[in-house]
Amino acid sequence: MPQIYFEKVKSFCNADIFFWHIKESCEELSVMLADDGLLLAKAQQRFKSLSRQCEWLAVRALLQQTPYKNEKILYQSNGKPFFAKCGKHISISHSRCFVAVAVSVSPIGVDIESVNRNALAVASSFLQPHEMEILSTGNSMANDALLLWSAKEAAFKLASDKVSVLKEIGITMNANNYTIIYPDGVTAKCNVSIFDDFVLAVAQ
Repeated sequence: MPQIYFEKVKSFCNADIFFWHIKESCEELSVMLADDGLLLAKAQQRFKSLSRQCEWLAVRALLQQTPYKNEKILYQSNGKPFFAKCGKHISISHSRCFVAVAVSVSPIGVDIESVNRNALAVASSFLQPHEMEILSTGNSMANDALLLWSAKEAAFKLASDKVSVLKEIGITMNANNYTIIYPDGVTAKCNVSIFDDFVLAVAQ
């Protein structure tokens, strides 16, 4: 049997957070889905990249291990996912070999990033000038940049209708908890958790 890395986390907002370290091939994920290859064919039709095919299939295989296994994921015109039946909100993220799914009764945004991602190199593209001061000096700058990137990504998925680029999202930090400020003045909360191989951010 393929090795599955699967865990459920209760976040600060009491949402259901599911994540998976993908070690399976597309074909192995297709077998897990047990749908005679229908979703594999759909993934191959939608994406040229094998990694994107695996991520797309892994999200659906992941949901099969949760209470939402009978839910179908649909998409709004802006690409935002939603469940067809249960009425709960869903957010999806993928980064390299990781996928994450967040489900909540209220709007939610989730982001998962490999700890090896170099967000510092592009910090000026997603941080406002005064936010650059949040970055610590020394060896922790790269870590701080990654946490801020992930927090803003989760915030973007929470309310993508309010912004077009990450730099429009304001952010302040207190330990691992962030306050998100959208251009219209509406605020949200975001928590960022650091695991061995990845960073997980949840905004609500």
